[in-house]
Amino acid sequence: MFIGFMNMIFLIYTKTWFIWPFLFVFSFSYGIAGIIKNKDDSGKGLLVVASISLFIIIAGIITPNFY
Repeated sequence: MFIGFMNMIFLIYTKTWFIWPFLFVFSFSYGIAGIIKNKDDSGKGLLVVASISLFIIIAGIITPNFY
């Protein structure tokens, strides 16, 4: 089941590989800046987006090693 999920993430990554690094960098930087600037939870949503995009990047790179 987990390998099938990783294969699905790999297929999504191969079709949209050019979006994920930009999404990761911008959401991570704006999330950190929002937390530092406002001193509240305003940037946590952007940090969640950054973590999901990092997961997709890493899963897309690691999955071909399963075969």
